[in-house]
Amino acid sequence: MATIVDVVFVGTGTSGAVPNVSCLTDPKQKCKVCTSAMTPEGQKNMKKNTSMIVRYRKNDEPNGRLRTVLIDCGKTFYDSALHIFPKYGIRELDGVILTHGHADACYGMDGLRQWTLGGAVQKSIDIYLNDETMEVVQRTFPFLVDVRFATGGGDVATFNYKIISPDIPFTIHGLEFMPLPVHHGTYLSTGEPYWCYGFKMNDISYISDTNYIPEETMNRIVSTPNRVFVIDCLRMEVTHASHFALLDSLDAARKVKALKTYLVGSTHRVDHYQLEKSLKSLTETEGLQVAPAYDALQIVFNEDNTLIEQSYIDPKPRIVRP
Repeated sequence: MATIVDVVFVGTGTSGAVPNVSCLTDPKQKCKVCTSAMTPEGQKNMKKNTSMIVRYRKNDEPNGRLRTVLIDCGKTFYDSALHIFPKYGIRELDGVILTHGHADACYGMDGLRQWTLGGAVQKSIDIYLNDETMEVVQRTFPFLVDVRFATGGGDVATFNYKIISPDIPFTIHGLEFMPLPVHHGTYLSTGEPYWCYGFKMNDISYISDTNYIPEETMNRIVSTPNRVFVIDCLRMEVTHASHFALLDSLDAARKVKALKTYLVGSTHRVDHYQLEKSLKSLTETEGLQVAPAYDALQIVFNEDNTLIEQSYIDPKPRIVRP
C-alpha cells in the first residue's frame, strides 16, 4: 500500500495544444484564448498535451523517497518537463503509464532519453501500456523497443515494457492502479470502439480521453470514494466523436461525487478563466466543486481529507474542503 502525497498536472490541453500557431499568426488576432495564453495574465490558457504526475510514499517506507509515476508522454512532454519538473523537484520516474496510442499520449517518449543515457538519472524506465499501444510504440519508435533498429550516432533510451490488461490492477512500488477502460471514439472501418485507459489510484480517478464511460467502468470509479476526479472536457458544446463536452463532464462529475473534479483536454475554444468563473455557481447550487485544471497545477493531499491547490504561476494557495 501507498499514500498519495500530491499530483502535478504536466499538461491539460488537447492534442494540438493551446495556443494554436494559426491563431497567433492571424493578422486579425480573432482568437482571444490563444492570444491571452502568450501573456502573463492569461498563462493558464497555455495548455500542453494532457499528462499528470502522481507522487506517493510506500506505507512500509514512511521515510523513503517520494515515488513518482508519469501518466502519458505526448508530443509536448519535453517542453512541459523543462519548465515543470525542476520547479517541483521531479527527477526519477518509477514508472510511465500510457493511456492509449495517440500522438498526444505517447509521441514524446523519445524525450525520455536523458533519464537513462549513461544512467544520468536511472538505468531504465518501466513503461506500462496495453497491447494495442505497444504496437503503436513499436511501429513509431522501433529503436525504443529493439536496439537493433537504432542507426548509430547516438544512444537510445532503455525501457522495460510491461503489458497491462483492462480488468487486472497492477502495482508500482506499493501503489495500485486499477484500469478504467473507456471509449475514445470508434474505428471508422469497423464501428468498434477505440479503447483508452483511465486509472483509479487510491481516492483518485483519472480519465483523460473519452466520449463514453461504460457502466462497468463507472462502477469501478464509484466503488470507493474519490477525493479527486480528473475528466476529459474538450469543448463547451455537444459531445465530440471521441471526447466529452462540458455537459458530459458535469454529468460524470455528478455520478462520481468527488471532493473536486478537474477538467482536462480542452481546446483553444475554451477560455480557462471564463469557464472557472462560470462553474463556481455549481458549488452554491449543487455542492459540486468543479474547475478546469491548468498546466503546473499541484494538488496536495492532506491527512484531514482536504486538498491544497497551488502552483508557481499562481501565488495564492487554495484549500478544498469537503
